[in-house]
Amino acid sequence: MRKIVLLLFVLNLTLLFAENWTYERETIQLPTGNTENEIYIYDAPDNLEDVPDEGPTKFQIDENGNVLILDRKKIKKFDKTGKYLYSTGEHDLIIHSFTVHENTIFAICGDHQNNIYLRLFDVDFQLIDTYQIENRKSTLSINQNGKVGLNLGNNDFLEFNFIEDDLVVSNSQYLNDCILDFNLREGKQLILFPEENMELDLKEIWPNEIGHYFMGFDKNGNLYFNIFSEPLGESSLVIISQSGEVIETNVIFQHYTQFSLDLASGIPNIVTPDGQIYQMIPMKEKVEIRKWEKVE
Repeated sequence: MRKIVLLLFVLNLTLLFAENWTYERETIQLPTGNTENEIYIYDAPDNLEDVPDEGPTKFQIDENGNVLILDRKKIKKFDKTGKYLYSTGEHDLIIHSFTVHENTIFAICGDHQNNIYLRLFDVDFQLIDTYQIENRKSTLSINQNGKVGLNLGNNDFLEFNFIEDDLVVSNSQYLNDCILDFNLREGKQLILFPEENMELDLKEIWPNEIGHYFMGFDKNGNLYFNIFSEPLGESSLVIISQSGEVIETNVIFQHYTQFSLDLASGIPNIVTPDGQIYQMIPMKEKVEIRKWEKVE
């Protein structure tokens, strides 16, 4: 694939004259505890083998602003004020991860025989359909065109679309108009644009960062990155447009270890199709959902 050197030179110049987006923040508080309408929080022990297989691991936001949290292998739903609504209940499969798109919940689940399935629920957690998955490492993603896909590896996807309320499943070589190729062993951190025969090297854009996390796309095709400048410290939000423009923001993420809580793993930040930013921070006495919305 041909690398466009001129574009990378322009990208380096944009770091000096980058566009800036301003966001306002608000906070939603959720209760912690052992009951159904609370989030279970724990301190990770020194020995990882003793870590409880419980607690929040992922969260999503639906189209109505409700918060859905994967806690103790089930999805719990809270409204945008933090009021508990309901949970997925007791199903025969254990939920490992999920995403939400157009009020449909896509969940990767497993049974006690180590079989893996993709299950689809509506917003009231009513089961729509179930598909068995052969690749245990399959992951869910949503692209900027509103396609939901199951990554089977090697850029092969099962693509899910609703056509007149009927679910249509098809094979797709590329789920996204651009592909993230983060092969750290080979030192590659590229954004690939197959149709335009173009690639961007993130090491050229952020030469001094110690790490970054791709959060997702918005509906306009902008790419959202969480940029780390120090381990377990504050990180910042930077956006790359489909034209390769670097957009700085005033959004600062705090690491959960700054709140005297140690989890076995962190919980990824997310971006909604409308470009709203969310971070979940577990604390001993509460869970904070921080929301940033762009000031127009």
